[in-house]
Amino acid sequence: MKNSNPTTAPAERNGNFDMGECFCDVRCVHGHEVRMFNIGRGHFVACDKCRTYIFVGANLKSDWRQENKDIWHKNSDSVRGYKFLEFV
Repeated sequence: MKNSNPTTAPAERNGNFDMGECFCDVRCVHGHEVRMFNIGRGHFVACDKCRTYIFVGANLKSDWRQENKDIWHKNSDSVRGYKFLEFV
């Protein structure tokens, strides 16, 4: 897809993820629904259909403070077997 606004750079891509303008804009390039979750203060985005996930930042939003280790273990378990895509 061609960038229709020449004043902005095209979004970066990491594997099947279009990184968007900020961590909250991450999308799957295949149009699959993505989900954001926390493990500790780290924020991740996963695509369950592509079975991939990425790290998008830490302590960018405060919702992790209302979670606990049980939630973080469940979140970690939810991507077991998925490919972790490191940002290059």
